[in-house]
Amino acid sequence: MHQADYIHTVGVVGAGTLGAQIAAMTAASGRDVLLFDAAPGAAFAAIDRLRWLLEPVVAEGTLAWNLEEVLARIHPVNSLAESVTPAQLVIEAVREDLATKRAVIAEIGLLNPTALLATNSSSLPSSGVADVVPDPSLLVNLHFFSEFWIRTCVELMGCGFTSDATLSTLADFGRSLGLYVAVVRGESKGFIINRVWRAVKREALRVVDEGHAEPEDVDRLWAYFWGINYGPFGMMDQVGLNVVADIEDSYIAVSQDPTDQPSAALHRLVEAGNLGEKTGQGFYSYPEPAFRQPGWPRTSVQAEGERTPGET
Repeated sequence: MHQADYIHTVGVVGAGTLGAQIAAMTAASGRDVLLFDAAPGAAFAAIDRLRWLLEPVVAEGTLAWNLEEVLARIHPVNSLAESVTPAQLVIEAVREDLATKRAVIAEIGLLNPTALLATNSSSLPSSGVADVVPDPSLLVNLHFFSEFWIRTCVELMGCGFTSDATLSTLADFGRSLGLYVAVVRGESKGFIINRVWRAVKREALRVVDEGHAEPEDVDRLWAYFWGINYGPFGMMDQVGLNVVADIEDSYIAVSQDPTDQPSAALHRLVEAGNLGEKTGQGFYSYPEPAFRQPGWPRTSVQAEGERTPGET
């Protein structure tokens, strides 16, 4: 028997893009998922959104799932208590804001003080919420990635008080979902991937803020250089620019670098409500952004008689 076999019911708090995907991969492992979101109707709407998202992935054979059976194991509920109280593991996936997470995690701890508790935060170490839970030995960061059928990995990091048993059990849980589990040694803001990704994202935004290039210029060069078909700005649009802005603000709040400032280009879009793919407009226009057109990036703007990168 694996250490995580006793986890048969998982509460997922937050039914946004990543929360819904966490619910799906957990349900695919044969577990029941109790999905809650504070926004009325959001947990129920997540089921239809998952069906729309995953049907083509299953149809092409990337996921060998019976999708309707998987979705039937996700149970949207109307209250936090319904999601948390019966669970052996609770995964928090709410907004990337420390005050919000502290309030939600404190309430989870009161409702079920003996459950394993994981925050899916992509930039906030769980040590920042350890003081609001009854037993921090049960608390970890368990950072999943969107489009889990492509990014088949999860990062696991303790809070400074996490027990070895908790870390071992949740590493086993991650593997039971078919994921590669990267255990972070000590505490690293941004963990592994997002710490490196933050450096790329910050400099890409600076290049645009300073007027050296347009977002698509940066993405085209990135795609050419690495031999791939996307770049940093397309990735930010997929994450959601409000999420990107929250994460950037959390880094800037603890930065020792005086040049580390909020991006004007990013915040203009957020303030206008243009949050990327989910709203139809971000650094690109959707549903048919340039980087998804046939031949991109090699269908160059130069070939179309326009400017070269950096020219105005």
